[in-house]
Amino acid sequence: MTQAVITNPTSICYVNKELDTAPHFSPSPKVALSKLSSTPSPSVSPQAMAHHNPSTPDRLNIFYKKGGEVEKRYGVPQTRRILTMGMFHKYHDEIRHQLIRVGLETRERDAIFKLLELYIYYGKVYPKATDIADQAYISKRTFWRAIGKLREFGVIEVLNRYAKHRQISNLYRLDKLVVMIARYLAEHGHNIGNFGIKLVSLLAHFWQQVWSVEINLSLTAPIKPRMARG
Repeated sequence: MTQAVITNPTSICYVNKELDTAPHFSPSPKVALSKLSSTPSPSVSPQAMAHHNPSTPDRLNIFYKKGGEVEKRYGVPQTRRILTMGMFHKYHDEIRHQLIRVGLETRERDAIFKLLELYIYYGKVYPKATDIADQAYISKRTFWRAIGKLREFGVIEVLNRYAKHRQISNLYRLDKLVVMIARYLAEHGHNIGNFGIKLVSLLAHFWQQVWSVEINLSLTAPIKPRMARG
């Protein structure tokens, strides 16, 4: 079984320096960007609603703690999420390939697929680890291993949440992972919508630069250079 190397993220990105694309696949056909439009998402099912209660943060005084910062923010509007549930199902194999590229094994990918579904529906992801493990038929250890790998790569962020001075379920920010998936889909000729195309085109050498920027799709300027931490 091949193990992912996480000490040097840029080295495992499989960058083709001439094309600045993810190799191993034939070059993607050119896409007429002006004709792209996102596939609409279906309505949320009662089963999905049972797994996630988006109204909870509005009723509680919840703070997100990121390192030394204490924040109360975040949530990606539907028009800025890039991925839709239609795309999630239509391009499932391509998304799986991208998750393989960042070193996730089969069971680990199942966990991240569940998080992506919640992101697409709600724009913010804060499930209990136990719930995701149960829904994906995996152990909590496998879930945390998947999260750990993606954190090492800088692909996702985990923010601790607190309510009434008690820690509750974490918030998982998938913004960079979503943008990387969108770029991969666009390179292979798939429709990611006008906003998605504009966003993934902001980095001239995407697969080399994406590791050194911060991405927050909830902001007006979603991509900025990563700030050095003291």
